[in-house]
Amino acid sequence: MRVRPFQPADIPVIKSLFSAHPLPYDFPSLEGPRVESVVVVESDAGEFLMAAAAERILQLYLWSVEMPPHAKIYAIRLLHQTMARELRAKGYNEANAFLPPSMAAQFGRRLERTFQWVKNWPSWAIRF
Repeated sequence: MRVRPFQPADIPVIKSLFSAHPLPYDFPSLEGPRVESVVVVESDAGEFLMAAAAERILQLYLWSVEMPPHAKIYAIRLLHQTMARELRAKGYNEANAFLPPSMAAQFGRRLERTFQWVKNWPSWAIRF
């Protein structure tokens, strides 16, 4: 086996593999501006075996002073509306907030109920 760079000719094979195992997300644009890397593993005979892609995602952060709950929600709403508009204009259609377990239950419910966020999958990270 060996690793080689992605080629546009790999897209039909990767799409076929993606379609064979339906997942709850759209097929990524492998040649899009947010894709940083696509790498393919092939056999010694040159047959496609596997591919991986790294797509840039947005991770949101929030900092706040202490304030009454209604004021905090209003301020978050202002940030939410403004950032959504700015990020859409830059071509993004999704952003993520990784909440620590101590905040996830309460603030996660608030994001869902007030701002129509959806709970996403658990996350794992690797540091280089």
